[in-house]
Amino acid sequence: MSNTRPPAGTVERAPLKRSAAQPGKGLHTPLFVQVRDHIRRSILEGALAPGDRLPSESALIDQHGVSRITIRQALAELQSAGLIDTVNGKGSYVTRPDHPTTLGPLVGILETMRKRGHRAHGELLSHRVVAASREVAQALALEPGSPVGALSVRRYLDDQPFAIGTTYLDVELARRLAEVDLREIDVATALAVALGMRPAETRCSISAVAAPRSIARRLRCEPGAPLLRVRTHTFDLNRRAVTWSQTDCRGDRMDYRVTLRS
Repeated sequence: MSNTRPPAGTVERAPLKRSAAQPGKGLHTPLFVQVRDHIRRSILEGALAPGDRLPSESALIDQHGVSRITIRQALAELQSAGLIDTVNGKGSYVTRPDHPTTLGPLVGILETMRKRGHRAHGELLSHRVVAASREVAQALALEPGSPVGALSVRRYLDDQPFAIGTTYLDVELARRLAEVDLREIDVATALAVALGMRPAETRCSISAVAAPRSIARRLRCEPGAPLLRVRTHTFDLNRRAVTWSQTDCRGDRMDYRVTLRS
């Protein structure tokens, strides 16, 4: 590789070495994004475990065939996402959460239903920017009325609608999430695997409600029919609120199971 380095602030757009490039990435994807995604995928898939030290900057330069500034851009984004910590003079390490047991892959509705032997898929109904209600603003630590992304998804069980929910999150993150194919994976899975938002804590509350007419129409049930309302609040490794969602599930097609171990 040439010893020429781009000036500060320059974004390189040449392809990575074949061994490191991510399938499907085009020549117009910045190199630091490709390097970031390659390392992020190794972390999320377990090839790099919490506490593991990443290769040195020099080793990463040789591995990916890029400049030092590109490696540093990639590492800065991974640190900002809470996936690594960089210690001056020692290197970068995969973060070790305070409560490791809360970190495993979140099992969403679709995956749960497939494990029970059902066909299950999702459908993105809408992606929009809305003014945060008081409840959403409080959950996401925003001022009421602030712009927030909102994605509404309907889930199907054996080709029949059984759940519909809306997830509220950062506007830019919502835009990126809307580009993910949500027909086969849950929102929580898409955030973790496709966007690298590894959750540190998820809080759920479940209540019984009567189906409003608008929800009943979309779930093909009678108005007033019993629904399970699941509210989910997700936090990242820096304990910042990432998403708040509300999902209504048909009571005759959905049950919620929890295993408690001492």
